[in-house]
Amino acid sequence: MISDIASISIGVILLLLRVAVVFLLYFFLWQVVQVIRRDLISPHAAPVAANSYGQLVVTRSGQSGVVVGKVFPLNPVTLIGRSPHCDIVLNDNFLSSEHARLARQGDVWILEDLNSTNGTFLNGFEVSGLAEVHPGDTIRVGRVELRLE
Repeated sequence: MISDIASISIGVILLLLRVAVVFLLYFFLWQVVQVIRRDLISPHAAPVAANSYGQLVVTRSGQSGVVVGKVFPLNPVTLIGRSPHCDIVLNDNFLSSEHARLARQGDVWILEDLNSTNGTFLNGFEVSGLAEVHPGDTIRVGRVELRLE
């Protein structure tokens, strides 16, 4: 009789532990789903870390696969091209490996075409030599257009 009661008590305890483990597992999964849902419905992606140099924003992507609105933070000297060692890498067949350089000189940005095959354009005009770039100006390399901000 006592052994029957003990075995029933152990059985009940094991059942309660199983139920508790299943409950905790479902609670954990529910929390994970809530975090994912919050991230998906967030109106904006995480902000790009602000720097004092500015940024280039994609305004037309051509067939490069880059998303319109993508932001590229700028360095004091920023190299644009297809090569993986460039600061801004764009997968566009109309870009050279090292297509253009954008360099900060004081308060002014200087754009230089690096002898690219298809040229670099500033506000619709082909760049020959060096050209000053100001916020709001549009740079086109290959089929990609970028706006300086």
